[in-house]
Amino acid sequence: MTWEELEHEVESLSQRINDIPDVVVGVVRGGLIPARLLSSFLKVKDMYCLTVKKAGNGRKVVTEISENIQGKNILLVEDVLETGRSLIVAKQYLEGKGARVKTACLYTMPISEISPDYSLAQIKEIPEFPWE
Repeated sequence: MTWEELEHEVESLSQRINDIPDVVVGVVRGGLIPARLLSSFLKVKDMYCLTVKKAGNGRKVVTEISENIQGKNILLVEDVLETGRSLIVAKQYLEGKGARVKTACLYTMPISEISPDYSLAQIKEIPEFPWE
């Protein structure tokens, strides 16, 4: 995938988002660039990043959003959902801080354990993104 193709895919994803969020949050690492592009396409100035790491068989948020996000509408972004466990944990973290969370990713895989609110397609193989 080229940078131009990525930008086109993210723009297509942005056109599916019918509720403009107050804040865009990217899941580190893969969700950062799609989140940044979505924030531009949706004209959302506030953006944060969350790092989620494996902890045994589970996942754990290891960064903190110190701003008050209670009552905020958040768009939580990933690139591809393999199992989706990182997205699930990040969503629970944000909801625990009182935010209303919608999720978005470019692609899902058949083994995804969560269906995002917004995505483009289900795929069988992870594409090689231009940042890799």
